[in-house]
Amino acid sequence: MIPQDFLKVVTVERGVSDSEIQVLSYALHGESIAAIAINLGIRPEAVRKRLGEVYKKFKIGGAGPGKMAKLQQILVSEYQVHQTGTTLNSHGLQNGSACCVKSIYDWGEAPDSSIFYGRKLELATLEEWILEQECRVVSILGMAGMGKTALSVKLAHQLQDQFDAVFWRNLHQGPPLRDLLDNLLKLIYPHQGPNSVPELHDKISLLLEYCRRHRCLLILDGVETLLQGGELSGQYRDGYEEYGDFFKRLACQPHKSCVLMTSWENPKEITLQEGDYLPVRSLQLTGLNVEASTQILKDKGLIPEPAWANLCDLYRGNPLELKIAARTIQELFGGQVAAFLKHGTLVFGEIGELLAQQCERLSTLEKEILYWLAIERQPLSLEHLRRTLLLPVPLQELLEAVASLGRRSLLEKIADPDRALFSLPPVLLEYVTTALMSQIFDELHEVFNTKKPEKFLLFRSHALVQSSAKPQVQQEQLSQMITPLGDRLRRTIRSESRIVDYLTQIDTLLQGEPTLEVGYSRENVKSLLKSLQPEKK
Repeated sequence: MIPQDFLKVVTVERGVSDSEIQVLSYALHGESIAAIAINLGIRPEAVRKRLGEVYKKFKIGGAGPGKMAKLQQILVSEYQVHQTGTTLNSHGLQNGSACCVKSIYDWGEAPDSSIFYGRKLELATLEEWILEQECRVVSILGMAGMGKTALSVKLAHQLQDQFDAVFWRNLHQGPPLRDLLDNLLKLIYPHQGPNSVPELHDKISLLLEYCRRHRCLLILDGVETLLQGGELSGQYRDGYEEYGDFFKRLACQPHKSCVLMTSWENPKEITLQEGDYLPVRSLQLTGLNVEASTQILKDKGLIPEPAWANLCDLYRGNPLELKIAARTIQELFGGQVAAFLKHGTLVFGEIGELLAQQCERLSTLEKEILYWLAIERQPLSLEHLRRTLLLPVPLQELLEAVASLGRRSLLEKIADPDRALFSLPPVLLEYVTTALMSQIFDELHEVFNTKKPEKFLLFRSHALVQSSAKPQVQQEQLSQMITPLGDRLRRTIRSESRIVDYLTQIDTLLQGEPTLEVGYSRENVKSLLKSLQPEKK
């Protein structure tokens, strides 16, 4: 007997309505016209009419009882094809002739890929995974601006001749899963209305059935839009949890198609299913090589100079950040990279906005880890991080948070034979340092006005100068945090003596308070006072 779910899929493809499927199900079980009419509460004439429509949609002509036998033969044959994976023709039926599937290419809002830099190795790797190793789901992961979208479009154009259908979809507006599926199914089954398959589970089944019977490449760009901020990576926003089942079925159920995703982070279902030798893979996209990076600078009209290599390294080959920086260098520094680098600022304008979007998504513990990495100014081990935190964190939570930051492409892992070390790339280091100093300045300003040290949060939980750090690290902490903080206080209060007086009062208020309440506050106050009152020689 043909399973009901397969019967629904194969009949819906031909435009058979729900009411016609009801009649057909009874007829396939040998029920008479009269019995079907009684079961469904309709007239026998309505039963005959619905069966007649089914025969038309399966292109079965003639008269007599042989029509039902012929329909049964077609359905059984098609179910056997489904079970064995035999190639089908454009009607979904096996006829022994060459496959003549009508190709469908719908590029949606895919951007132009004619101007493309580097990525030969990445393109070759992805092509092998998709064509040779027949991966069902492939994720391209990386920081904002790294070129994930451009790579997905370039790859899809290279591979389109290998697929019966190519669909490129932009998820940045956060479409509900139902809308996405209706849009795709309308292209696959143009004669079928969106309400012909009302249940979401059945819509997924219908798309999967198409992916089993035809070679389809589905590109979903911007999957991070579906995911929740303020938590560890991979969790869904409210209202988007249904995508979890969709991704899980795409990853776990057999089909001969491929879903290519781009995202800042993987959904949790993909993270659990991926592996180097599994049909679910992830490519962590790093920066462009020197050749491709410098080509961007040439195309932006900059003048070649030795400082180019330093600029490309500081931005870690991030193509969008390089383009933004090149425009600023052209407009404000006469195209001279060395002159730009002398100012020591990598984060401005749209670069800061890109980083803010990613950092706003982090959990509280993830942010705290970034703050400590910015303060320490050097690669840290997990053990060192755990010792430095003011309030102890269970090792399991720390491991999960560091792993989540890694999956979000925000950490650089340093090769070390004895232990894993983590640091921040230069642009993110500058952004996090600036963000930390801004929040601490706001806390200081509030405590100056209220005389309530309990308002200290980051100022209490993070030591801005590490007494145990090497002298050169301490010097960098002073220059990158204490000095800018003091300068900002001067610009706001405009009286160094008043600032010193405020800090002295706060130090007095903190004396005698419980250690955890004070935290690093007194150390930070003393560091600021020392910078404002340098020792006399």
